[in-house]
Amino acid sequence: MTSRGGRRQEHRELARSLRGAGRAWPEIAAVLRERYGLPARVAMRLAHDWSQADAAAAWNARWPDDPKSFKNISYWETWPSPTGHAPSLAVLDRLAEVYECDVADLVAGWGEHRTARSAGDGEPARLAWQVRHLGLPELTRAVADWAQRLPEARRRELLLKTSTATALAAGRTARTDAGRTDSIDGAAPAELVGRWDSRYTWHSSGRGTELDATHRFRLRLEGERLVGRSEPTAAGSVELDLRVDGLLVTGTWTEHTAPDGYYRGAVYHGLVQLAVASGGRAMVGRWLGPDKDLAIRTGTWTLTRA
Repeated sequence: MTSRGGRRQEHRELARSLRGAGRAWPEIAAVLRERYGLPARVAMRLAHDWSQADAAAAWNARWPDDPKSFKNISYWETWPSPTGHAPSLAVLDRLAEVYECDVADLVAGWGEHRTARSAGDGEPARLAWQVRHLGLPELTRAVADWAQRLPEARRRELLLKTSTATALAAGRTARTDAGRTDSIDGAAPAELVGRWDSRYTWHSSGRGTELDATHRFRLRLEGERLVGRSEPTAAGSVELDLRVDGLLVTGTWTEHTAPDGYYRGAVYHGLVQLAVASGGRAMVGRWLGPDKDLAIRTGTWTLTRA
């Protein structure tokens, strides 16, 4: 059996060899996590070949007015065990700066190395913490890491299914004063048929700014679905395929950009979730979808009665 000192020497030698090969800090930490089952924050510190005192010294050099000791580093590393202290998002931001990584690298794999006693609630607890504390880019990366555990052939399909289920869960129930959850009454699909003015926002990475687009739709009923294609504009047109569930309208969008426009006839697809508001005179929500580089983006989307 390898002694604790022997294991530490193994960690140091492996980290040193990976650094010599030019691997980035998150890559080195990921190898240490996978090979030795180390928590993410421990692995990131060992990737730098630092002791807990070294990590505290690096913190203090940056923020001398908020000094930490090796005990603080130890508390943050042992969390979520009962002897640890949960690091706040501000702490994780600073640790990410110290270790030259992203916040998501410091919470990767949380829940995978817990005791058998707490294993039953590890995954839901980890997800709840990440949703509550991580920003959208870090949360997207955490979900992408989790998605690697899904079958590769069906990964995209299952992620879209999860996204739609999450959207539906957000709007299906409402809390009553008695503490129960009851179904929300809302509009029937036929009540939302007609002409709508649409406005959505998106970030143009090529132009480095936030933009918006306006269209006019005529939504019609096909079975239980609301479908429609916008009137063409100089920028192109958009198709909507929606299902109504109470006050929640969820579905897909497809944008056809103009052949002679900025995006040169590109076609984009994604998801949209809208909440019916103002007595059925408006639908307000967000869209989700990939950009030209396949990075997942989101923005606001509002439809108002024409």
